[in-house]
Amino acid sequence: GAWLYLRGMQSRVGLKSIPVDFIVFDELDEAPQNAVDMAMERMAHSQFRNVLQLSNPTLPDYGIDRAFQETDQRYWLLKCQSCGEYTCLEDTFPDCLVQTRKGVIRACMKCGAELNPSIGEWVPKKPSITDKRGYHYSQLFSHYVSPESILHQFRTTTNMADFYNLKIGAPYVEAENRLSVQEVLELCGDDSIAQYDTDLCYMGVDQGKELHVVIGKKHPNKAGRIVHLGVYKAWEELDRLMKMFRISRCVVDAMPEIRNARAFAERHKGKVFLCYYSEHQKGKYVWNEKELMVSANRTESLDASHREIMEQLLILPARSEMTEAFAAQCHNVAKRLEEDQETGSKRYVYVKLGPDHFRHAFNYEAMARQNAPNWLFPELQ
Repeated sequence: GAWLYLRGMQSRVGLKSIPVDFIVFDELDEAPQNAVDMAMERMAHSQFRNVLQLSNPTLPDYGIDRAFQETDQRYWLLKCQSCGEYTCLEDTFPDCLVQTRKGVIRACMKCGAELNPSIGEWVPKKPSITDKRGYHYSQLFSHYVSPESILHQFRTTTNMADFYNLKIGAPYVEAENRLSVQEVLELCGDDSIAQYDTDLCYMGVDQGKELHVVIGKKHPNKAGRIVHLGVYKAWEELDRLMKMFRISRCVVDAMPEIRNARAFAERHKGKVFLCYYSEHQKGKYVWNEKELMVSANRTESLDASHREIMEQLLILPARSEMTEAFAAQCHNVAKRLEEDQETGSKRYVYVKLGPDHFRHAFNYEAMARQNAPNWLFPELQ
């Protein structure tokens, strides 16, 4: 008495052509977000609106991991037949896999006895959540994958991300591919956020519902010093900042308000450039003063600004609510390896894990500052 539709996530036509009551997303982390939104819209009429999301996780706070965090988070806890204690293999890995004379066993974390993966129960970590149920599966309690092979791969793998994603069923990101809040805040100096500066400065602006602004300048011993962080409502407020900080070059996100961004650039010709990312571009940024545009490879530009924080080449204003917001939004971006399903080619991309406007405003500021002509700063030559 019902219809079953099988659809890929690449075709908008296929997704929007049918009304549904129940959606099963397979490999959610590989699905484009706009396709997920399109599929969910097909339940607008439904009185049921049931959703089941399945996926190997990839990054923390992204895709299936973010969805799982919103559930009661059920884990399969194994019950020890010797002492009666329960063990969560995922929480205690790799200590729960123990080498014995018989081989590698799943061991009770209290008495060390071997555990039977069939004897246990699903236990929620967040029982207070009752409207969304989530289950965490891993190969740790599989009857088809031996604990010995899992432990061996853990000790020998050169790809820890795939190991945790596919074997343990856990999100994973290499430390160098995601900035931590703490390592950003470690760059804070003693100076509070400035309201003006007499030196030549550089500005980055990321637009959305609000305008996130990062202003910095060159530094003789570092790559740069950030002197101002702010969130503004109106484009006209940026004109004041251009004067108060003697902005030599400004890079602005061209989208989505192209008209306002271009009008701002027209008011400050030769100083303000609209940024367009091009995945095919390699190497140096292309500055077009006639069209008031700058073109850059998104991943390469984010790599460059990411490196300034990782290598502690930057000085931030003193710790405050604004610098903490800046650090949190820098943390909300991570780099992952993506594979083209049609060609098999692979490339690294930066993925949004939460609000990230300050992260991109900083990237635009770094683009402007890193490409400023050195003749303006003889002391830096």
